[in-house]
Amino acid sequence: MIEFEGVYKRYQGGLTGLADLNFAIQRGEMVFVTGHSGAGKSTLIKLIGLLERASRGQVRIDGKDLNQLRRPDAQAHRRRLGMVFQDYRLLNQQPVFDNVALPLRIAGWQPAEIDKRVRAVLDLVGLGNRTADFPLMLSGGEQQRVGIARALAPRPSLIIADEPTGNLDPKLATDVMQLFVSLMQAGITVVVASHDLHLIQRMKKRVLVLDKGRLIDDFRPEAA
Repeated sequence: MIEFEGVYKRYQGGLTGLADLNFAIQRGEMVFVTGHSGAGKSTLIKLIGLLERASRGQVRIDGKDLNQLRRPDAQAHRRRLGMVFQDYRLLNQQPVFDNVALPLRIAGWQPAEIDKRVRAVLDLVGLGNRTADFPLMLSGGEQQRVGIARALAPRPSLIIADEPTGNLDPKLATDVMQLFVSLMQAGITVVVASHDLHLIQRMKKRVLVLDKGRLIDDFRPEAA
């Protein structure tokens, strides 16, 4: 589903974000991306989400080279995937329901469809009774689950998450990761950037290890 072939990302001033990255991720797989601060984890996530474009090489999703997508197709690509962030990025002046409904309204869903879908994904993340609450009334873990529900609302086939447990205590972090596992078991491809090695080891999933923008290990516990 995801292919990186000879991918480089260079920034102004000569800083290298990624260098000669080559790997493939299958549909329905859950993969962690880890490495020290500055290793290139967030850059990799941004390239998949088309928040940035590769300087060289090809990033392909379902066979499409993202660097070749024009603006309307790039916007359509972003709408087909779900993104989860460390800082939640919720609208604090809007209730939970409206936060989750936002991508559906942008995509032109009908009100009855939006109501049904929003309630379904909030039930899935255990927040079906918090639709009228505002984000600041929720704990950090609950806010992150709202973020996951929002990412799931448009029925994406791919979820990408950048340090989604960075602001959570270990128990809540584990709960969020188990939720990602349940999404993988439902057939959704999940890519998670995280520096939490202890949590990653407990999850026993494939791990791509970056160092200074290069892939230095592709660890598969099932093959160990």
